[in-house]
Amino acid sequence: MTFQRYLIISILFVFKLESGLCQAEKIDSLFKDWDSLNKPGGVVAVIMDGEVVYKKAYGAADTKSGIPNLISTPFELASMAKQFTATCIGLLEEQDKLSKEDDIKKYYPELRFSENIRIKNLLDHTSGIREAYVLAVLSGKVNLKGQLPKKYQTKEYLFKTLHRETDLNFKTGEEMVYTNVNYILLGDIVEKVSGMKLKHFADSAIFRPLKMSSTFFNDVESKTETVGYSYNGKRFKRRSTSGGIVGDHNLISTIDDLIIWSNNFYHNKLGKSDLNLFDRLYLSGKLNNGEDTGYGYGVFVSSYKGFNQIYHGGDNGIHTSIMIRVPDKKLVVICLANSSRYDDNERKAYKIVDMFLENSLETSKTSEHFSYVNLNKTQLSSKTGLFYLIGKNGLGQLRKIILENESLYISDNLNVKGLKLNPISENYFVAENPSKEFIHVRFLKDSTDKLILHEIYLDKVDLKFSLCNPTEIQSRDYKGTYINESTMAKIKVKAKNQKIKARKGIIQIPLIPFKEDIFYATQNDAVFLFDRDSAGQVVGLRINAQDFRNFKLKRAD
Repeated sequence: MTFQRYLIISILFVFKLESGLCQAEKIDSLFKDWDSLNKPGGVVAVIMDGEVVYKKAYGAADTKSGIPNLISTPFELASMAKQFTATCIGLLEEQDKLSKEDDIKKYYPELRFSENIRIKNLLDHTSGIREAYVLAVLSGKVNLKGQLPKKYQTKEYLFKTLHRETDLNFKTGEEMVYTNVNYILLGDIVEKVSGMKLKHFADSAIFRPLKMSSTFFNDVESKTETVGYSYNGKRFKRRSTSGGIVGDHNLISTIDDLIIWSNNFYHNKLGKSDLNLFDRLYLSGKLNNGEDTGYGYGVFVSSYKGFNQIYHGGDNGIHTSIMIRVPDKKLVVICLANSSRYDDNERKAYKIVDMFLENSLETSKTSEHFSYVNLNKTQLSSKTGLFYLIGKNGLGQLRKIILENESLYISDNLNVKGLKLNPISENYFVAENPSKEFIHVRFLKDSTDKLILHEIYLDKVDLKFSLCNPTEIQSRDYKGTYINESTMAKIKVKAKNQKIKARKGIIQIPLIPFKEDIFYATQNDAVFLFDRDSAGQVVGLRINAQDFRNFKLKRAD
């Protein structure tokens, strides 16, 4: 080797080392608020070209005893489990033991749906099946903590509620709506086809071949307790869970096992060792109209700042997880946390992605430059309030506009301040989101001189919101008990001081009036629509949520 070539290699090595140290310092700084034994934290790993370039544990596994999180600490992955369940389906498909085109009535002839739902519809969440967990809560008895008693928290009970159902959220294949029940069914199909518990099949087909020795489905037989922390925005509360229903969640793993899993994406050792297996599994499904669903076999498939990405997260209320793959750059970021701060976990993970892609990232898709004007308090305050939208699918959206420190802010969450609206003119504002993309907001008037909020995002999303008017509401009209005849689900509606609440046992859901007969539950983004007879009396109720649509209840008193 010539001296010149040796010098070049040495310089490149030092540059890479210094660059890595710089990135490590940035990541450490990013997770500074996790790095204390007084509160929960997590574990982080970054893999480039199959090599681990960063791996570190933060915070406490147990704050009371001061036990720290370690690289070897196990975490419950929650919904990240779905990609492992889907891979089991893919491996059985590779063995010709099932097909994604199979009608699920082949495995569940007792189902009463008229639609032909196929395994592929479960995989990419286009089945239209209502969320079984919600059905269980509505039809079961709620305890004094507002939770289902353990006898209702079983796969058998969830399936029992499904067997009573005849309606779907939407026609199969028309929409993609993320619903946990799809993966509970997939996990059960794995068991029916393989003759083994999902835990044992996944172990024999995935975990043992890859030497993922600390990973397993935490089913009813396992009952391994995991400890984590719920977070209400102010304080952490220690909680534990001990396994149960699998397929959609209840998978325990470690960061080192997930590193093995992420590297297998490029060098598959499972099944027939087909190197193209995961290329097939991680393709987006299709809607009936040919559009992409954005979901493959247990993973979201989309783009991020000009790059393809494959990702999924999970949140079970005490543990959160996220794994982001950028295949074009062979970059993988994994963040596991033993608290319910999912948004914080996801935000940090994407900041790491940005760090490692900073030299390759596209410039902002919007190159707009604006000249802002000053508006007085009267001009600004006339635009505050709650605005609503009911879409064609019956789902609702809410926008809150508040005035604070002489500026307007917009949010879709009542408890969040939101994005600052910068005025371009008296009725035209722009807000910049964390991804440096602009949201355009105009305030208009309808034919009756009522205020309308017109929102445009990335020239694709074009929405018009109407101003809520609670003065129109006669709350006593809605008071009563409402029952669904097929599930015997019962909801009581209480009315007091022009405010109404839906109640199921101890669970109380405040309802925000959009307009007469239409209310909104911010806790689960559900729309409550009350029906009247020809005499104008309220006789029924319909509930629309993203994963739970057109659920009808009749007034019983």
